[in-house]
Amino acid sequence: MPNLLKFPQGANPVNCHGLAIDANENIILTYQNDGSEDKNCLIKWNPDGTGGEFLTGGNTTLCDGTCHGLKITTESEGVQYLYHANNDQKLTKTTLDGTVVWQVNGFFGQNESLSYRPTWFATPPNSNYTYLCDGYGSNNVYSFDRRDGRWMNRTFGGPSPGSGPHQPHGLFSTNHGCTYDSRTERNTIIVSDRANSRLEFYEYDPQSPDMFSYANKSVDLTGALGPGTLPCNIRTYPEHEGIAIVPDLSGPVAILNKENIVVSVVNVSVLLADLDFKHPHDAIILPNGDFVVATWAPGRVGYWKRVNRTEGS
Repeated sequence: MPNLLKFPQGANPVNCHGLAIDANENIILTYQNDGSEDKNCLIKWNPDGTGGEFLTGGNTTLCDGTCHGLKITTESEGVQYLYHANNDQKLTKTTLDGTVVWQVNGFFGQNESLSYRPTWFATPPNSNYTYLCDGYGSNNVYSFDRRDGRWMNRTFGGPSPGSGPHQPHGLFSTNHGCTYDSRTERNTIIVSDRANSRLEFYEYDPQSPDMFSYANKSVDLTGALGPGTLPCNIRTYPEHEGIAIVPDLSGPVAILNKENIVVSVVNVSVLLADLDFKHPHDAIILPNGDFVVATWAPGRVGYWKRVNRTEGS
């Protein structure tokens, strides 16, 4: 259903980047505007994909630059917040309407000789710390206090010497996405190590920002998605039998089972080529089993409906 999620009048998305679902099952998108008349970057749709509207609490304070990764987290007393990573060196925590809670602009104390272009946060719900993937810059992971945005003076990772799934673990080539793995009782964050065509699993300490350790687990996606696959992010769903969804910048979207084996591939960029749905950048599975895909360039958002198989199909 590629035309279901309609942009509000005045939206001019250059790139579509991150997705989220709030507690009321509304669909939220962050995108990069064209920098002229459109000053927005957040849109919310109803659970059925209708009624697109801007979320304007943050406006230009939030939306200037290249809005990128988006995560939603339920914190104390059941309140939900959005975490935004902006490629133009801006990190922001907001309420659901985009009102800024805190914002960190520019370098924050790390080594300024390194490139810095942040891509995505991991926001484990059982911790006061959040972990930032600097995927377009240093390939580091930085830990922050999510209550006030303070960097905890802890840096992990760094660039791998080459590219490919057999690079040393703990080093990255475009650590693009960071995701809390909600399917396990272990304190795990999955890094989408994009140019290395793999998913890397790390353990953290909910009580301390000092730990981000390789969990002796990695998923090579080249076998299922082909050489040069570029996994952008992963979302996990214990409520859907532990499956996960992985958008791939090179074109497909993969469904993984609870053992992280690819069990289905939807070739988005092939099936919707005539509508310019290229380069899947984020994807979410909805409570009813449908899923939504945001594609990067040009910016598109497509709604994919799950249908029941008939006997013999």
